[in-house]
Amino acid sequence: MNASYTFYYSTNSNTSWTASNIVISDPSCGSTPPPPGGGLTENQKKVSEGLTSIWENDTPVLAYAYSENIQDGRGYTSGRAGFCTGTGDAIQVIQCYNARRSAANGNLMAKYMPGLTTINNRFLSTGQSQSSTSELDVIGNWRADWAASYNNTTTRADFKACQDQVSDQFYYTPAMAEANKWGATSALSKMALYDAYINHGESGVKSLVRAANNALGNTAQVAPAVGYNGITESSWLQRFLEKRRDVLAADATWLQAIDRVAAYEKLRRRGNWDLSAAVRNDVRASDCWSSPYPFSGYTVRNINADGTWSTPGSYTFSCQ
Repeated sequence: MNASYTFYYSTNSNTSWTASNIVISDPSCGSTPPPPGGGLTENQKKVSEGLTSIWENDTPVLAYAYSENIQDGRGYTSGRAGFCTGTGDAIQVIQCYNARRSAANGNLMAKYMPGLTTINNRFLSTGQSQSSTSELDVIGNWRADWAASYNNTTTRADFKACQDQVSDQFYYTPAMAEANKWGATSALSKMALYDAYINHGESGVKSLVRAANNALGNTAQVAPAVGYNGITESSWLQRFLEKRRDVLAADATWLQAIDRVAAYEKLRRRGNWDLSAAVRNDVRASDCWSSPYPFSGYTVRNINADGTWSTPGSYTFSCQ
């Protein structure tokens, strides 16, 4: 604090002037620019993240310490957003963490960077998710060190901040931009896109959006789609969810999680567009669509509009 720094800058003006109100930012600072077109309110974001956390860890509580190999071909899946060692996002968390804390200062994850880099280079060169964890296993116990990094009260704040930062940068902010591009203004549509970004990544979501637009006759991909040739936000979200359902159903691993998309369809049918009513995942894909989809087995939770939650004692599965 109170330090003085000199910055040199250029301008296309012939006039000499002194810059004021300078703002310096860097990714390691944890700052994420606001989503274009507006995002979710604080409480809506809590509800959105809590619902996604049910799909990821069967609880609305964000599981920062979680880590395991779920054998989905993506290596270790870890943390609040299921950051994977084989898809390029877990390495972003560790790079952020390394910028905040050194190995000498308690960073247990720093030693994994060579192995992560090897895996990530292979991912970038092939464009394919990487299942191998051997490059990490020869270094240490990734799962234990990940959990300890959050459970240790000395390192928790930095490790948590980096997970939050990467989740916002790679999933939340792009989802809000996607919603804005296609004219989806409701909290529900934004929440559905956020969950899809967590599950499918950017390329997967863009593919789903194209398929939804095509199904609605917007083959030219005119943006915004909502309002174009009578397309409503409800019809756009409906088609998006149906296309996502089909992608989940076609994948042996994702099929087991197909009920997650049904929760958003139930909210659409109920008209809970601003998430002002409590959200409950007491719905299965087979309740919404007439196909024998398997039961995903998520514990039913009730998430209130302020983000607080409970486990209901009784419920009835329904899409209405």
